Amino acid sequence: MKSLVVVKIAGFTSLLVTYSPASKAMTEQSAEHLCLGMGIFLGCLLTLLLCLYLNRHYRRKYQKLLRQLELAKSNAQLAEQTLNTLAKEQQDSQDFLEERVQERTLELNIALQELESANQELERKNVLDELTGLHNRRFYDQKILAEYRRSRRNLTSLSLVLIDIDHFKSVNDNHGHLAGDQCLIWLAQYIKQSLKRSADKAFRYGGEEFCLILPNTDAEGALLVAEQLRTLVSEQVFKFQEVEVSLTISCGICTYHQQVDIGPEQIFSGADKALYQAKHNGRNQTQQYTFID
Repeated sequence: MKSLVVVKIAGFTSLLVTYSPASKAMTEQSAEHLCLGMGIFLGCLLTLLLCLYLNRHYRRKYQKLLRQLELAKSNAQLAEQTLNTLAKEQQDSQDFLEERVQERTLELNIALQELESANQELERKNVLDELTGLHNRRFYDQKILAEYRRSRRNLTSLSLVLIDIDHFKSVNDNHGHLAGDQCLIWLAQYIKQSLKRSADKAFRYGGEEFCLILPNTDAEGALLVAEQLRTLVSEQVFKFQEVEVSLTISCGICTYHQQVDIGPEQIFSGADKALYQAKHNGRNQTQQYTFID
């Protein structure tokens, strides 16, 4: 009912707008029919215009949404590509960093090994005599003090043997200092062979003088070691440039048995006195020094 009224109103409105003298000749009934037709026409026209408007409005809205969707999709693809690029760059950076770390670690290990080798070489030079390969005087000073203290703690004997090459000056004078050096090396090999225990240590004390530190060894044991070495050397012949040289050694022994007021210096002095006595008595022999209580 309401829609019919709307249609009629629209029809009358259109009739008024399109008024002409011909409309005056119409009857009331025909005019009503005309108004109804015009209302329907205008209603359809308005509906069509509304549909066209709505269609255009929603098409634009749809196209806008479609463009936004395409833009979002493009942004998503760009973001994914960026993330992939960043991930690849990060992986490359991590691989490069790991490679550099491995290289630095290897370089550091090599440097540490070289430093350790240098320290070992320095330590070796600090304790060994370069010519003979025996321990040097510096290491003797440390070792005799350590073994003396050990002897006092454990109440054990400590023996010291001094060795000197007989008539060594004549070797240098007759064959040269190179022959003298080779003579020292030759004797050092036999001294090394004479030591049977790892605790026993041999030293080049200075010049042609050598010494042995024999821990936990009494006077009888020290005499046995010294005499075996002296006999072995006297039975061998030193050769230098096809020249044979007979050599002998003299030995002096001093043994510490927990005597009162006796230290490393007194032990060495006693062995030195015994060595002097061996040389005074004709060389090529072993003498012992005994502390007087």
